[in-house]
Amino acid sequence: MSNYFRTWLRRQLRFFASTLIPAVLIIGFGMLAVTFWPSVAWGSTAIFALIVIGLTFWLV
Repeated sequence: MSNYFRTWLRRQLRFFASTLIPAVLIIGFGMLAVTFWPSVAWGSTAIFALIVIGLTFWLV
């Protein structure tokens, strides 16, 4: 039972790290970009999203 719980917890943490953290980073960067650089917000957010998604797949 303990081994099952550890496996389940490891899977949940990997899911959290690979989905929720990048989503929060991308949304946060998009909000900052719209506030400070409205003319380049779409492009910079798209480039940031691609970088974060690439790093996520590389790390996890």
